[in-house]
Amino acid sequence: MSTAVIGEPFRCEEHAAADVLADLGPVTICVNDPPWSAFAADLGRGHADVRRVIHAGVMEHDHLRALAAEPDDGEVVVGFGGGTALDTAKYVAWERGAPLVQIPTITSVDAGFTDAIGVRVGGRVRYVGSIVPRLVVVDLPLVRAAPARLNRAGIGDVLSCHTGLHDWALAAAAGEGHPWDATLAALGEQLLGELEAAIGDVREVSDAGVRFLTGAYRRIGAACAAAGHSRFEEGSEHFWAYAYEHATGAHPVHGEIISFAVCALAHVQGNDPERALDLVRRSGARAHPADLGITRDDFVRTLLGLSAYARAEGLDVGVADLRPITPARADAAWAFTDRLPRVPEG
Repeated sequence: MSTAVIGEPFRCEEHAAADVLADLGPVTICVNDPPWSAFAADLGRGHADVRRVIHAGVMEHDHLRALAAEPDDGEVVVGFGGGTALDTAKYVAWERGAPLVQIPTITSVDAGFTDAIGVRVGGRVRYVGSIVPRLVVVDLPLVRAAPARLNRAGIGDVLSCHTGLHDWALAAAAGEGHPWDATLAALGEQLLGELEAAIGDVREVSDAGVRFLTGAYRRIGAACAAAGHSRFEEGSEHFWAYAYEHATGAHPVHGEIISFAVCALAHVQGNDPERALDLVRRSGARAHPADLGITRDDFVRTLLGLSAYARAEGLDVGVADLRPITPARADAAWAFTDRLPRVPEG
């Protein structure tokens, strides 16, 4: 199978993270901990010049603006960790006009490979700018040392092509939003096919599995930037997750809640939910609602309110807007997700 590429993927190379940091000069580093503390204990041997460490977590815009305004003499901004660290680094580098280097330490989310800067305003997702990193570093031993669930969760932002494409087709047929683009749609379908082929490697968190996910993320990020939208990869599964997080204040691992939501929304769409369920099962990803702390009441409430939420937030048109979701359909989708396997937290 040929590998389709649309747009210009970020420069991405495999290196030891400590060696890269040693060569960057003075840095401001935005981190998740773990793994930062254990990594930093050995970092001195590489003589890295870390001027400031920002511990990521809070993604509210005002908080990030204040972080970026604090003086320090780091010349390069580095993201080191998962989604919050990588997005915090994006924001700080963008505000300062500084070079950005991203070092994802898990593959649970595609944030290190996309240029959009996602923040929260009053708990709601907002995109405030974009930035292209100088380099994305993949340190395979570092990534594979993370808990396996945080790497298996990476299927979420690839599997979402399944529901994203279906929503886009519905909206385009109704004359809503971005016109259908057969080239982008073909990329989404190819990524799903490649996920099926690589699912065993993803489950094993092998070098090949990590390389598949980071390679898929690179192509997704490049295609979204070139198209100016993410319709082929982001649909009602992401929008439901945003609505759920806003309503409950909960923030499950991104790739896990998206994997759950793809299964649930594929059932609502009538869009081969068995395919999504099978891929989640075979990947070993943790996506059962009980494992993620998602209750039936919260699921049904946010699903029934999804159209209103999406319209209030200016999100793309999807199944909730074009095919009214009844309580019976919501209950059926909830019952379907109970077939997802239970997976221990470790």
